[in-house]
Amino acid sequence: MGKIITISLVTLRESLRNRLFIGLLIFLLLFFVFSVYVSTLSLGTVARFIENTGMVGISLICLAVSILFGLFTLYQEKERNELYVILNRVPRSSYLIGRFLGTSCIIALFALFAGAGIFFLTWSFGGHYTPGLFWAVYWAVLEFTMLTAIGYLYYALAISFPLNSLMVLCTYLVGHSMNEAIQSFMGLGRFGSLWHLYLVKAISVLFPNFDMFDYRLAIVHDEAIPWTQFGLSTLYWFCYLLAVLALTSTIMNRKDM
Repeated sequence: MGKIITISLVTLRESLRNRLFIGLLIFLLLFFVFSVYVSTLSLGTVARFIENTGMVGISLICLAVSILFGLFTLYQEKERNELYVILNRVPRSSYLIGRFLGTSCIIALFALFAGAGIFFLTWSFGGHYTPGLFWAVYWAVLEFTMLTAIGYLYYALAISFPLNSLMVLCTYLVGHSMNEAIQSFMGLGRFGSLWHLYLVKAISVLFPNFDMFDYRLAIVHDEAIPWTQFGLSTLYWFCYLLAVLALTSTIMNRKDM
């Protein structure tokens, strides 16, 4: 446990010192300025427009953190031969979990920055008090930590960084189309074979369903979200994340680095 905490703290410290951290902060500030400027040109409510663009901003910044801090720095360590030195001193599973925890802290930090910024802008320029934005931060952390874990799985399969990034983006898009795809396939399956239905159900289990964390419209329209949804999405995140990290650890322990 001590080695996991050490790896996670080192990952967090290196990420904070990385120039990418400053670059993403500047991008986030520019996005805030863009949101305020465009909201003044919109015909609708300023606060609602800032909230809508803010939700997109939270997703964009967390996706960038997942790829740049979660994956790019991981491949950099391997290219600089630092990975081999580390793995001679700590177990691979400890290294994997430590890296994941450190990256998760960075994702949570940027999600909180983005959520707090949008909350302040909505309050200042739109006169609308929306504490529900911080629930959007919570779900963004769940969603993109799970996406980062999937990227680690692709890394363990010895996939190159460009292909890994592309696969992570595709996984993200597929995960947000899962509900519609399942409903469409199930509708077609009624006119097909039972094997078709079984295949669709298997795909729905294997692929991540990021729609479990998508309550953006409900937050923007101030709709009440049942507490069961909070528990269900958190339980789904925990079980899926545990399965992906266990599989990644197994693959890394069995292969030659």
